[in-house]
Amino acid sequence: MNNSDYRSAIGKKVRQERLKHGWTQEELAEKLDLHPSFIGQLERGIKSASFKTLKRLSQVFGISSSEFLNEGDQKEPLPGTRSVEKKIMDLLKGYKTHEQEAVYKTIKYILRQKRKLGK
Repeated sequence: MNNSDYRSAIGKKVRQERLKHGWTQEELAEKLDLHPSFIGQLERGIKSASFKTLKRLSQVFGISSSEFLNEGDQKEPLPGTRSVEKKIMDLLKGYKTHEQEAVYKTIKYILRQKRKLGK
């Protein structure tokens, strides 16, 4: 595998995982503290990912770092095929526990307020 093929394979995997999680390039970049243009360049095979970046990507996506090197036939999910619960769970991946707790408490508060108003 030459360098261009490597970058292309990594880029396809990043795009596939990002779409599977329902994230925009900007959302993924925010989770990784990277610039959104870097994510776009990475997905198009223009830029290479360092081992450190691959590790961070794998953590955010919830996969092993070695899966980025797997050249198997990758299919992208169709938009809207995932449940809302899965989308919420995927959205929280990569955030610290206290940040996830804050989101949970916020959702819980909103739902309680809705119940109170509905009575």
